[in-house]
Amino acid sequence: YESWRHVISYLHHHQNVVGVFTDYNEHSGINCASLGGWKSANSLEMNPFRQMRAMPVYCMNLPQFSNGFVYVYNEQELDE
Repeated sequence: YESWRHVISYLHHHQNVVGVFTDYNEHSGINCASLGGWKSANSLEMNPFRQMRAMPVYCMNLPQFSNGFVYVYNEQELDE
């Protein structure tokens, strides 16, 4: 989305800030996550907290769920 351009730019310039996003379907999620590089794209997975009811699909033949997929920008490891 055009309105997200400043958020993506901010995350790119502030590697210590973690961004967690959700999307309706895997296709859209991988396209958005790839803006953060390969690590963000590889973080795409089913959201365990997604709404289990499928959303209506009007323009593509892909399953869609509210908050169905989650991906992370600037993923960081926590010290234990």
